[in-house]
Amino acid sequence: MPRRSLPLFLAIMALTAMSASVWAKNDSGDTITTNLKLTAPTTVVTTKLEPGNYKVIADGGKAKFQLGNKVVAEIPCTLKDFKGKINETTFVIDHDHLTEIQVAGKSKAIEFSSGM
Repeated sequence: MPRRSLPLFLAIMALTAMSASVWAKNDSGDTITTNLKLTAPTTVVTTKLEPGNYKVIADGGKAKFQLGNKVVAEIPCTLKDFKGKINETTFVIDHDHLTEIQVAGKSKAIEFSSGM
């Protein structure tokens, strides 16, 4: 390879490596977003949420609950692995406590635990 081509080759390789890492991060499933309509007061861990239409964004170890454009709660969560993709969005509520959100098309669910 001629010496003039080496810098061009290295630049192309660097760009390829960067775009591959960006693609992998975007497809990693580390962020899950869904909408949640609560028709009754509901508790998530220790936070009480009033009825309303919420956008839930789970990223890493916390889930943000937005009402309109305002974040009204940030609640600890874990992203639980599923085998394969989830077919249907499901909200698991036990005695007015939201414990899990399974989002269609994802291979992880948002799990809320009080740590008890």
